[in-house]
Amino acid sequence: MKIKQSICFLLLLCCINKTGFAEDWPTYQHDNRRSAVTSEKLSLPLKQSWVHHPAHSPQPAWARPAKWDAYAEVKELKAMRNYDHAYYTIAVGDAVWFGSSVDDAVHCFDANTGKERWSYITEGAIRVTPTWYNGNVYFGSDDGCAYCLDAKTGKLIWKVKPAENDRLIPNNGKLISFWPCRTGVLVQNNKAYFAASLLPWKESWLCAVNAETGKFEGKGTYRQTVYKMTLEAPMLASSSTLYALQGRGFPALFQLADGKPKGNSGDPQEGGGIYAFLTEDEDFVSGQGSLRGTLMLHKNESNKQMVLLEGAQRIIASGKFAYLQSAKEIAQLDQSRYFFLQRQKVAMGEKNSKLNSQLRKLSKKKTEEIKKLRNEIEALKKERKQLEQSLSDCLNWQVSCPQSLALILAGDILFAGGENNVVAIDTINGKNLWTAPVKGKALGLTVANNHLFVSTDSGAIYCFAAK
Repeated sequence: MKIKQSICFLLLLCCINKTGFAEDWPTYQHDNRRSAVTSEKLSLPLKQSWVHHPAHSPQPAWARPAKWDAYAEVKELKAMRNYDHAYYTIAVGDAVWFGSSVDDAVHCFDANTGKERWSYITEGAIRVTPTWYNGNVYFGSDDGCAYCLDAKTGKLIWKVKPAENDRLIPNNGKLISFWPCRTGVLVQNNKAYFAASLLPWKESWLCAVNAETGKFEGKGTYRQTVYKMTLEAPMLASSSTLYALQGRGFPALFQLADGKPKGNSGDPQEGGGIYAFLTEDEDFVSGQGSLRGTLMLHKNESNKQMVLLEGAQRIIASGKFAYLQSAKEIAQLDQSRYFFLQRQKVAMGEKNSKLNSQLRKLSKKKTEEIKKLRNEIEALKKERKQLEQSLSDCLNWQVSCPQSLALILAGDILFAGGENNVVAIDTINGKNLWTAPVKGKALGLTVANNHLFVSTDSGAIYCFAAK
C-alpha cells in the first residue's frame, strides 16, 4: 500500500514539474498593478481546445483613430481609448468570464469545454472585463451601474448607481447612462472601486463601496464628485494610490483611502492612452496613446517625468529583467540598471539645458565664465556618450517580433499577440517556441490553470492547452 502511495506521489510530482503550479488570472492584466505577469508555466506546444465565435464583433465606445495628424505630421496614430476592442477574459479555477459590448451581458464559460454556464444581462454595454474577488465577480456597465454577482451562479448580489438624477443619451444605436461605468470595478482590501464618467465638462463620480454589501458604509468608502475628467478603462491601485486613466487626457491620481485628488501624472502634450502598469516598486508607467507612441515612467507617485521611452509599446517588468515591446521588436534588459541609467540620462538632459540657458544669458565680455560653462557642457557631452554605451550594455537580447498588439509573461515564457496569430517566446534567448493562428488582432491574453486564452477584435475567444 505504501509503495502504491509513493508511486502516486511521484506521478503527481511529475505532473507538477511538467506544467508548473496552476494560478488564477482574476482581473484585467492579472492584478491591480496590471503587471501582466503570472508565475504559472505552460508546457509547450499548446493545442486549441475550443473557440467561441460570437454573432457580432465588439462595438467600441469611441471611434477608431484618424489615419494621420497633418498638423503634427505623424502617421499611423494610436488609439487612445481602445480598452473595449476585444472581449478580454479573466479565469479562476475551471471557469472563464468576459463582458460583452454587444449583448450587454457578462458570460461565464467552462474553461475546459468552452460551454456557457450562465449569463447576466444588464441595460448597457459592458466594456471592461469583470474582476473576480472572494467568490464574486464585479463589473461596470454603460447603464451607469456597478454590479456584483455570485461567480458560480450569476445571481445578483448588489448593484450601485452613483448618479442620482440620471438620464439616457444615444450611443452606438443604444440608450446609455449620461454617466456610464467604463472603469470596470477594482477590488482591494474588501473595497470595490469604480467611477461613473463620460464628458470632461460634466461632473464625474469616483466611488468606493463595501465589496460584500455594495454600500457606502465603513471606513474607506466614499462617493467623491470630480470635475474636468473622463475616467475610463481599468484603474490601477498601489497600497495608497488609485490611478484613473482618461484616454485622451493624462492619468489622474487619487488617495485610495478617501478618494481625494492627488494631481495628474504626465505631460499633457504627450496625451494619455489607456496603457499603464505599476512596477513591483510602485513606479508608474503609462502612455501608448501619445502621437509618438511614448511610454513614461514616474518614480513612485511623483508627477515628475523620470524616464521617457520613445517608440515603446509595452513593458513587462519582473524580477531582474524588463521586456520592452516596440512595433517590430522585443528586447530583454537588466531592469534595475537600465532604469537607473535612464534616470541619469534625464538628469543629464536637465543639467545640459540649464548650462546652455546660463551660457545664453552671459555677456560676451565675461570670457572666463563662458569658457568654464563651455567646458562643463563638453564634459557633460562625453558623459552622455558613455552613458549611452552603458545603456546598450543593459541589452541582453533583442529579436524581431511583429506580434506587437499584446504581451504577457507566464513563468519563463513571453506570449505576444499579433495580426491573426499568437506566439510564445523564450525569455532566455528570445527564440520563438510556438505559434498558433487566430482570426483577427490578438489583443487580449490570459494564462490561468494550464490554459492560454486569446481574445481578438473579431470577438472570438480562443482556448489553448497543453497537448
